[in-house]
Amino acid sequence: MGSINITASGIVFNDPKPRTLGLNAAGQAENSFSIQVAGMGQLVGLAYTVPAHSSGTIKADLQISAMSSQDVKNLNDLAMSMLSASYQEEVKEYEKTSASANLSLWTWAFGGGGASASYEKTKNTMKSKGLTEAQITQLMDTFLDVASKMSSVQINFYVNNQDNDYSVSGDLYLYTVSGSISTEKGTQEYRMLADQAAAGGPPPTGGGAPASGQVISLN
Repeated sequence: MGSINITASGIVFNDPKPRTLGLNAAGQAENSFSIQVAGMGQLVGLAYTVPAHSSGTIKADLQISAMSSQDVKNLNDLAMSMLSASYQEEVKEYEKTSASANLSLWTWAFGGGGASASYEKTKNTMKSKGLTEAQITQLMDTFLDVASKMSSVQINFYVNNQDNDYSVSGDLYLYTVSGSISTEKGTQEYRMLADQAAAGGPPPTGGGAPASGQVISLN
């Protein structure tokens, strides 16, 4: 039983599928919210091995811009505060069985990859969850502001391989949600990375170990 620490830089993140941007060809901003990618992504280029019945910490600088875990928490807290108690409980139950971890609120509300919608449809979706016009405007404007401040990020994840009879090595798999948001204040691409992952093998294939931690802004 022991613990190891790995630090890496320049790590590449592979999306679960090729990314297509939901922007108008003419470059005009359209009021909309879209999720172009939602699924299990893969961090490649990590050189680590966590032996059986041990644990480890992986710190790695990523070659992408994303929201930090704190950014995601702030958006989640704001959105959850706008939901009724019954919807809050529905989100919590959904998160227990969803691979999207702390991003579950957004996949619960808007669906998975390719869930692009006009602003009117986005508003209708949020109104169906009980949000008012003022709350929708506040949430979307806040989301746009956070997305506009994205920077390069570092992950700091703890890998728990204590219960396994095998070592884990190779890549790290974690859920991502990315797309674009447009309001009257502008258009911005965004990316969120989950705070839970699988080391060595993607769920649900097995052969991996659970990992959890933080996505930290390097700005």
